[in-house]
Amino acid sequence: MINSGMIKSVWVITFELDEFARVGGLGKAVSLFIKTLIKNGLKVTIFIPSHGRHLSEEYSRKFNLRSLSNFSVSGFRKGLDGNRYHYSIGAEEGFYYGARLIIFKGLDYETGKFLDSWEIYKDLPEKACLFSRSLRHWVEYFDELPDVIHSNDWASGLAGSLLKIYFEMKGVKVPHLHSIHLLSSPSFPWHYASEDWCGIPNVPHKIWLSNKHETLYTEHLWDSTYGNVDNFTVLESDALASNSYSYLNEILSRFGKWLEPKTCVIYNVTDWDVSSIIDLALRKVGNASRNVVRNYITNYILSNANVVKLGSLNRCEFLIVSSGRITWQKGFDILIKSLDYMDSRIGVLIAGIRIGDKDFEGLISKLVEERWGRAALILSGIDEWVIKLLVYSANVYAALSRYEPFGIVSIEAQALGTPVVVSNVGGLPETLLDLKHNADGSGTCVSIDDIRGVAETLESMVFLTEVVDRGRRDLIKDIRTGWVKDLIISDRVRDIRMNAINWVNSKFREGNLWSTLMSCYEKARLYAFYRSL
Repeated sequence: MINSGMIKSVWVITFELDEFARVGGLGKAVSLFIKTLIKNGLKVTIFIPSHGRHLSEEYSRKFNLRSLSNFSVSGFRKGLDGNRYHYSIGAEEGFYYGARLIIFKGLDYETGKFLDSWEIYKDLPEKACLFSRSLRHWVEYFDELPDVIHSNDWASGLAGSLLKIYFEMKGVKVPHLHSIHLLSSPSFPWHYASEDWCGIPNVPHKIWLSNKHETLYTEHLWDSTYGNVDNFTVLESDALASNSYSYLNEILSRFGKWLEPKTCVIYNVTDWDVSSIIDLALRKVGNASRNVVRNYITNYILSNANVVKLGSLNRCEFLIVSSGRITWQKGFDILIKSLDYMDSRIGVLIAGIRIGDKDFEGLISKLVEERWGRAALILSGIDEWVIKLLVYSANVYAALSRYEPFGIVSIEAQALGTPVVVSNVGGLPETLLDLKHNADGSGTCVSIDDIRGVAETLESMVFLTEVVDRGRRDLIKDIRTGWVKDLIISDRVRDIRMNAINWVNSKFREGNLWSTLMSCYEKARLYAFYRSL
């Protein structure tokens, strides 16, 4: 049978959660899913590995964590070597913005060294495996049944697939929506996923293939995808969501258009709001003028001994900001090199997140040192109010990724009235209204293969914001990009900062998210219904 009636309860399965455990945009996106569902009256239960947060008094207090004495399970996994490996799993319950929060923890050293590792993605195959097994034991222990299972990326997609199969074995078709924020999974032999290791049963069940449901054994499906967890979960899920149409097309290119009917797009949204940042600026700086805030926040960051950073901005009047994980994907090297072809009054500040990519971090550090006075790189975590004031005060936000499924940083910047220049890759073009084609635009796209062109566009957009912000008509003569200069001279672009705010408000707010979430959940329900026929 399939659950009937309206969707009332959702299980959200994830490895990241904003304020609890987060590396990048995934944790923020999932958090907004949850807050939107709760605000609209749904019952939400979040399942996540502990990541060691329960060992911290600060996190235990913040999320009201308490140990669940009625959930404790031990057993053995059988390795490829024939040996048995012991595990012991417990759980803690807490609350997250009105949602029930369940975290799985280790009750012995061998389990805890994976589930309780503070580094979210350390030893990921083992953490994902024990997390999946934890959820199987959870549904064996408790008589709970959600209306929808919503997993996110491969680490939790494995668990979502397990639940879907397990419930089907029990005669209940629980809809499973899987969101791909980033294709990134490794491949494993069937033993990894099987009952012997991660706990997924090898049973016949229905899979949507080439426009109809076919009955396959789990091992057969796994092997047909060469053990790639992303590909396996794409096929196992009742419905598949991506965060942009460009990225969805990339996913479909792996499988074919026959998969398209069960797919949907859930754009990431933002709760960043310019009015609250203006209030913040007035409290912290005593002035909400962007150039005043710019001087304050850059001085605060670069003079703060608690912030690990490199470089300086002592020769800069104007500022381009970027942020994200310090990895080749983000294209920070392109941004820094583009400074060589820009007006010397313009500087770049990158709020980086270290992920252990020592080679790329070394390259970026070298590039910053070579442009001392015009470039700075933050290498440690900073408070959210700092990054918000930094983005708010910038002339332009740059997202020059070489590869990007969506790019939530782009809509966050625009929400604060900061226009963006993004690379013409992945979902980034979908995050803005291009000023080249619309005078109400919020930014523009560039080809990162042309560093001189990137530099010219960034510089021109910087001067455009100064004309808007401070009436600096003297800068018009310095604008090298013809279409930007024409927009100003013809007075067609009156306030690009307000354009950016209006664009985000129209496309990337909670109301938009609610409607797309429910549309995707209903699609998952439809295909789960097909499974029941």
